[in-house]
Amino acid sequence: MIWLAVATIAAGVVTGLLAGLFGIGGGAVIVPVLFEVFRVVDVPEALRMQLCVGTSLAIIVPTAVRSYRAHRATGMVIPEVMRSWAFPAVAGVAVGSTAAALAWISHNGVDFGVAERERTGERTRKAAVVR
Repeated sequence: MIWLAVATIAAGVVTGLLAGLFGIGGGAVIVPVLFEVFRVVDVPEALRMQLCVGTSLAIIVPTAVRSYRAHRATGMVIPEVMRSWAFPAVAGVAVGSTAAALAWISHNGVDFGVAERERTGERTRKAAVVR
């Protein structure tokens, strides 16, 4: 468990340095760094990328909350705008989540099956299920 903590702290330091050095958002840097950390700590390959992207997305929530509080403390938040954007933002999340869930089943599963048949040289038609 200490090894995981050390690896995570090291990944955070590397991510922060690279994001600052290149001047880009942390998500573009943290996903590849976490991918390598999770490889080193033997996370199964089938779960590794989902765990990296999920971790990167989860970091957005505390970052957004902290940013909102800092801006509100300096009077830079317009409450009317927040209220007018609340429903469209939640609706957009719902629509986007539904579209992503449907696209994963119908689109990516087929792509995976085609790529696997090309890799193995199979000419038979098989259903690919990605879960």
